[in-house]
Amino acid sequence: MEAAIYANTSTLVARAALTGTALPSVPVKLQTHLKLTVYFFATDEDPALLSGATFRVALKDKNEPSGSVLALLSAPTATLATGYEFEWTTVDSSALRTLLGDAESCEAILEIEWTIAADVERVQIPVTIQNAWLRTADAAPDFIAFAATITSLGYLRLVNSSGDVFHIGLNTGEPPSS
Repeated sequence: MEAAIYANTSTLVARAALTGTALPSVPVKLQTHLKLTVYFFATDEDPALLSGATFRVALKDKNEPSGSVLALLSAPTATLATGYEFEWTTVDSSALRTLLGDAESCEAILEIEWTIAADVERVQIPVTIQNAWLRTADAAPDFIAFAATITSLGYLRLVNSSGDVFHIGLNTGEPPSS
């Protein structure tokens, strides 16, 4: 997932473009790549780099925005001519997995914070975090309770967690014997 974000340093509002409406909820999926290109601008000015700024980009629970951080970047991964890239190779943490549990998705916020001298400013962006269909390194969730393969004879072969085998014909005729 990639998103461009325009953060107005005068109004502290994030947008999807230099002008227009506030940024809609950004989709994020557990255990996938997320790259945010962030452009900072003051009202009626073009985007520009923030001289001397330090950054913090945090993914937080929407219901506890002052609470613990679910995922964090403490510096840009790249500096562009007029903006910054913040990139997670994989959006994942034990706190994020706990928040998601076995739900299909949850609401969160992405907080972009910058500090210049002693002044701390931030914008918040709504995000919808989608659970991974098959999560690695833990047992939940198991949205697909069986393994599936397609046989060379044109049947979908399903094996549930007990080892029972089922066939669904993808063409006409009877399934092959097991």
